[in-house]
Formats: sequence, C-alpha cells, structure tokens
Amino acid sequence: MSQTQRETRRPGREPASEQAVLAAEARLGVRLPPAYRNFLLTSNGWTTIGRLDLLGAEEIGWFPDLDPGLLEAWESAGFPDVTGTLERSLLITNDDGGSGGHWLLDSGRVAEDGEWIAYEWWPGEGGDLEEHDNFGDLVARAVEASS
Repeated sequence: MSQTQRETRRPGREPASEQAVLAAEARLGVRLPPAYRNFLLTSNGWTTIGRLDLLGAEEIGWFPDLDPGLLEAWESAGFPDVTGTLERSLLITNDDGGSGGHWLLDSGRVAEDGEWIAYEWWPGEGGDLEEHDNFGDLVARAVEASS
C-alpha cells in the first residue's frame, strides 16, 4: 500500500465514473457483471490484490485482444477447453512483471443474477483455470489467501 493510500485510508484507486464504465461497456460490447461493475464504481482498479493488479475500466479488454500471443501458444499446444474460455473472457488484471497470472471473467457463463464465472489462471503452473462463482468470490479468496 502506498503512502497516499495509507493517508487517505483508501486502499484502492479513485472510483470510475458511470460514464467511464458505460464507455468500457460500449467498447467491449457487453454489460459488465454487477459485482465487477460495482467494484469499478468504487475503485477503478486496485494495486496488488493477491499477486496481481486489477485494471481500471479503460484498461480491461478481451483476452484475445490484450494477449494474442499467449492465446496462440495455448491454441498451438492443443488445449481447446482453455482457449475456448480465453476467447470469450475479459482480462481484468495485470501481472506487472510477476509470475504470469491472470484474472478472467467469462462472458459465456452467466448466472441468472447476471454474474459471470471468474477464473484465476497461472499458465506457467500447468494451465488449469481455477473457477470461482463470480468476481466477488475471486476477490474474497485472493484476500483470504494473502492474509
């Protein structure tokens, strides 16, 4: 946590405006899941949650657009289940030179309440996607693991 974050007692970033979230949704062509949308309206990203940084509304994007090389590598290696999920998922984190982790929101698996299945993925550790019920569950488990 930075000195500014300590002084302001605000561990995240400034909130995204409703207009910024709407712009992200328009750019992506989807309505974001409620928990993630509310997160952005509370904190437009987060520095170091678990071992990753959460991206702001203006930074998130479809995995194939943000990391096409990694998608191509997994396609070439013959992992259709993983690549199918990656092709329809939003990438919402940046590893910032760490160990290669990703948090993803799967637009193809939406619950009745509008929440999307979330994944934590460490491709260098074997490639299995660790499934979570939604963004809130993923955050809670990451915080719990880092405590």
